Amino acid sequence: MQKRERMVCLSVLLVSLASAVASGMVLQNGGAAWLLSFLRSTHVVWQKPAAFGWFHLAFLGACVLLSLFFGIYGYRRGKTITDRAVFFAGMLLLLMEHYKQLYSYFVLWGGEYDFGIFPFQFCSLPLYLYLAVPLLPEGRFKEVLYQFLALFGTMGGCLVMAYPRFYPQLSICVHTMLWHTVMIAVGVLILFSRGYGKRWEREVLPASGVFLASLLLGTTLNVVLAPMAEISPNPLNLFYMSPYQSTYFLVVKDVWEACGWGAAMLCYILLFVFVGATLVFVLSWLIRYFVSLWRLRKRKDEKN
Repeated sequence: MQKRERMVCLSVLLVSLASAVASGMVLQNGGAAWLLSFLRSTHVVWQKPAAFGWFHLAFLGACVLLSLFFGIYGYRRGKTITDRAVFFAGMLLLLMEHYKQLYSYFVLWGGEYDFGIFPFQFCSLPLYLYLAVPLLPEGRFKEVLYQFLALFGTMGGCLVMAYPRFYPQLSICVHTMLWHTVMIAVGVLILFSRGYGKRWEREVLPASGVFLASLLLGTTLNVVLAPMAEISPNPLNLFYMSPYQSTYFLVVKDVWEACGWGAAMLCYILLFVFVGATLVFVLSWLIRYFVSLWRLRKRKDEKN
C-alpha cells in the first residue's frame, strides 16, 4: 500500500472511530431514536441451533467456499492485494463489533455493560490488527504480524467454526459465524498472498511472540478489570483463561482441574503453538508442495 493510500485509510479509520464513539454517546443521552429502533428490530430470540445443524453447516459451507476463493485469489495476485483486502476486512469487523457492543448494552442489558463481551478475546485481535498492519510500512515487524494473523488467526477461526458456541439471540449467532468466517478467509488469503508455509522457525516462532504478548496483556486485563466486572451480567474471561474463571477448552480444562491454572496456561500455550499454528503451517506447506508438483508436471506435458 502506497503512502497516499495509507493516509486515506487512516483518515477513514479515524472518522469511523469518531462516528462510533459519537453514536454511543448520543444513544446514552437519549438521542438517535432511529438507531435504537434499528437495534431493537434486530432482537430476535430463537432456539439455539445445534452444532452441525442446518445453520452451522450452511455457514461452514460458505466459509469453505470463501476461503478457497480467497486462497486462489491471494496466490495469483501476491502481496499487491494483501493490505487493501485486510484493511477492508478490518472495517467490516469494526462495524460488526460496534453493532454487537451497542446491541448488548442498550437492548440486551438495558444500559449495563457486559464484560463477557469485552473486546479483547483471542478472536478479537484481528479487529485491531486488520486495521493497523496494512498502515505499516513494509518490514520485518509488519511481516511478523501478518504471520501471526495467517497462522494463529486462521487456527482460531477454525476452532470456533468447528465447535461454535451458539446463543438465544439470532443476530449474535450470525455475528459469531460471520466473524470467524472472515478470520479464516482472510488468514488463508494472507498465507498465500504473502507466500507463507516455507520455514517453520522463520514464521511460527516469531508469530508465537505476538501470541504470547497478547496473552500476557489479556491476562493482565483479567486481573486489573476483575473488580469492575463483579456485577457484570456475564463474567470477564479474556482468552477464556482468566485465573478467576473456568475454561471450556478440551485438555486444558482437564489439566487445570488436575494441576491448577499455571499448568493449564502452559498447556494452552503449547497447544496453540505446536498443534494449532504449526498445523496451519504444515497444511500451507503441503498445499504449496502439491501445487508446485502440478505446475512442474504441466510444464513437462506442454514441452512434450
